[in-house]
Amino acid sequence: MAKPLLPLGLATVLLCLLLRTVSGVSVNLNDLFVVHAGATKSGCDTYFNQKNGDGTLDDWLEEINYSLSTAIDKIDQRYNREKSIRMAIQTFFGIRNDGRARGDIKVKVDNLSANLKRVLDFFSFEKITADGPSKGQPIYPLNGNRFLFCGSDFLEAKKKGTVARDWKDNEIKDDKGKAVTIADVTAYANALKADPNNKAWWSGDHTPVKGYYFSTTGGKYCGPATKNLGLTAAIQELEADPSGQPTLRKPVEIVVLCEESFTNTKQPDSYRIGGAKIKAGTNLADVVPKSATLLHEAFHVLFGVDDGNNPANPIGFLQGDEIYDLAACIQLAKDDPEKARRNPENYVFFLTHMYYLYGEPSGTDPSSIDTNWDFAPIKKGTDYVYGAVIPTWG
Repeated sequence: MAKPLLPLGLATVLLCLLLRTVSGVSVNLNDLFVVHAGATKSGCDTYFNQKNGDGTLDDWLEEINYSLSTAIDKIDQRYNREKSIRMAIQTFFGIRNDGRARGDIKVKVDNLSANLKRVLDFFSFEKITADGPSKGQPIYPLNGNRFLFCGSDFLEAKKKGTVARDWKDNEIKDDKGKAVTIADVTAYANALKADPNNKAWWSGDHTPVKGYYFSTTGGKYCGPATKNLGLTAAIQELEADPSGQPTLRKPVEIVVLCEESFTNTKQPDSYRIGGAKIKAGTNLADVVPKSATLLHEAFHVLFGVDDGNNPANPIGFLQGDEIYDLAACIQLAKDDPEKARRNPENYVFFLTHMYYLYGEPSGTDPSSIDTNWDFAPIKKGTDYVYGAVIPTWG
């Protein structure tokens, strides 16, 4: 679901309990991404009104902010006195329920909370509060370098013998004026060799991003037969250098949301609709809202990807070996807790659990929770599921 890209810089973060606004200013998806416009070629107009800042994706943004802030608040304020929180953290992250946070357990719980706060700071467009020249600036500024696409067909496959183009959409030429092909660019040649099925996918035919993405699927990633939901990746742009090899510019971060993430019938459209489906024994996996796809991808954007080069002290979240199935995520927390704490879907399931447990009613709002439910392993037929149970507070 994710391709390597540089993680955004680490920052000291503070929890902002304002959900829809930050410092009195409304949070808009356009603050977080350059949202690709249009109704075709991966444009998001069907799901987001650029002018008004509303639509499905705006509802998702609200849901994500509510779920993050709710979970963070409950961890920070109630971990020591509410067993449901401790058990959920043990279930999804392998942090032992010892009755209270102390010693090594406290360090792990604090790190978990810090990870969630970092994601909240991104989605709530939090500003730097420390004194200095950057005070008042966004912790995660956009800088026109982070794009959101609703599909993958903006990418066009190019043969390796095609003349390479730079970030200004000009042909690349060497010091003798000879055209340089994609395969002649060292970094691109290496990317093509990394997998014999890799292709060079050009983004410049339909978007302002003029660069290449190397993969086996590229523009076909969101094809109807794939059932893929989303992707985080980096597009490489070139800076022409007539005296030698063209140089790579800073990667352009992209998040791709496939049509399936909006239209699949397995996931409820919102927390409110998901909550209405829950009854005793309902599997948590069946009520994870569609907004979870964007939430999942944000973990890759913010934390980067583990490249496998430092197994003793891995940095970044899982990529090729990440796990999505609920039962498998729970098993991962038992078998390899450290790995579970770097698997985005473990966070998604945990946040979903916490929001159904602690969310509050808000009328017809998509994020409204009218009835609270806890979740726990329960027997259903001959199997066990992580099913809904009536909360027992304390």
